[in-house]
Amino acid sequence: MAKRKLLVNHVYYRPVGHALEGLKFARGFLAANKNLEIHLALNKKTPTELAAGAPWLKKVYPIDLDEVAKKGKKAACVAKIPKEWDYIVTNYSPRSEYKDAKTLDPEAEGLVRYLDIVDNVLVSHNSRGAIYNRTELPKSLKYRRTKLTLEVPRKAKTFARRYRFNGLKICMLLGGSAGPKYYPAIGSWEKVIRALNAEFPGLRVYVTGVSRQKAGRTVTKAYSKEGIQELIGKFDNVVDCYDIGLWNQVALLQECDLLIAPHSGFAFLASCVGRPWLALSGGNWPEYFFNETPFYSVLPDDPYFPYHCVGRYGDDNVAKMKRKHIPSFEPRRFERRIPEIVKGVKLLLDKRFTYERALEWNKKNIAKCNCIKSRLMTKETI
Repeated sequence: MAKRKLLVNHVYYRPVGHALEGLKFARGFLAANKNLEIHLALNKKTPTELAAGAPWLKKVYPIDLDEVAKKGKKAACVAKIPKEWDYIVTNYSPRSEYKDAKTLDPEAEGLVRYLDIVDNVLVSHNSRGAIYNRTELPKSLKYRRTKLTLEVPRKAKTFARRYRFNGLKICMLLGGSAGPKYYPAIGSWEKVIRALNAEFPGLRVYVTGVSRQKAGRTVTKAYSKEGIQELIGKFDNVVDCYDIGLWNQVALLQECDLLIAPHSGFAFLASCVGRPWLALSGGNWPEYFFNETPFYSVLPDDPYFPYHCVGRYGDDNVAKMKRKHIPSFEPRRFERRIPEIVKGVKLLLDKRFTYERALEWNKKNIAKCNCIKSRLMTKETI
């Protein structure tokens, strides 16, 4: 019997995390349905090569949103998508996000036009579904939350062997793709590393990130190259792993015992290769990508976190702030969290600290935090 064909339309923004969300949704449909062939559409500027780690996926369609904004359904990237499907499920979020916008940048315009194309050009033989409203899926299409595991290519694993070390290994991502005000200061990171060194003698730290933009993708732009080199140079046990390539970074993560990082799409990768994430929470978004893997969120003392809920520290407002950091990461405020960072590492290194226990700890920490509790996640959402 021929397999039924599903197109998962998760064409969204560029950060790494949105590619992983698309892959995790696709995996959830595969887990819940028999005889299903899954195809995935993603933003071309997100790391679509991560789909190589999901061999169960039939095909990926990279969508060039700039081209879609200009040419609509005549865009070459759209023409490559088969027109007929048994099922189509789509991320319709941009429609609500931009419904009141008077002007749109090319990427946003491309997103909105792409959604119109999906609805008007592509044919589904069953009712259509919305990814984030799974109560309206076609009756014959099921979804089950399940863990996303990526298979790391052999070449990347071979590369990562050069970082092997017989002792505790921690991977660190200092910041994500937002501006420098959204992440800890270099001086604060130095204090974090010194505290970890004091608690874990023989530790090795691998600092990673991306300083050079490629094909319009996001970069780690919170720190200058000189600042990073100065930080690394202060320690004998800190290794520079910047700009080594995405799959090599994933393989490095797999070689390490855990990841310490603020909220970023890259941080989601840790759980996809079975490694815990100690999240330095703060900024616009709460942690929600748990992926059935132990984690620990060090929550800020910040009544406006997560900021996207209140609009107080949106990107425009942050750019106008006279202070160097958002409240969550002001040095004195953030550095009071360092003892909890050390405690979180201890918990994540304990084999008894299971995913279920991590959820319990997270729920208790949320209950006592000075944040917007109602907007923090206590369970898996994807």
